[in-house]
Amino acid sequence: MKPFKSGKPIATWMLRIALFSLLFHIYFNPVSTLNFGNITFYSGLSMLLGGILVIISGLFSKPGLTIISGLVVFCISLYKIILSFNGIFDSYISIHLITMSLGFFFFTNGNEN
Repeated sequence: MKPFKSGKPIATWMLRIALFSLLFHIYFNPVSTLNFGNITFYSGLSMLLGGILVIISGLFSKPGLTIISGLVVFCISLYKIILSFNGIFDSYISIHLITMSLGFFFFTNGNEN
């Protein structure tokens, strides 16, 4: 059985929407407090902007914005995993592993369909 290759653009858009949805649910509340003295505010704001840029960059033919926003999401997710890992693999690490994987996907693939 051959893969359904014509569905790849739809799958890529579904990943874009899923990434933004996940980032929105995780980071909207910390960003909405507008606590400028906390690093959580800036990391959350960066993740939300990265998610928005992944969506917007899908509308353009050049992959540069997708690659950069994917790299931002990947790096901040990796940072969050490293800071929170204490030898126990919990749901917080699992969620950030998913966002890190999606960020790496867009970093390595760009707008490739």
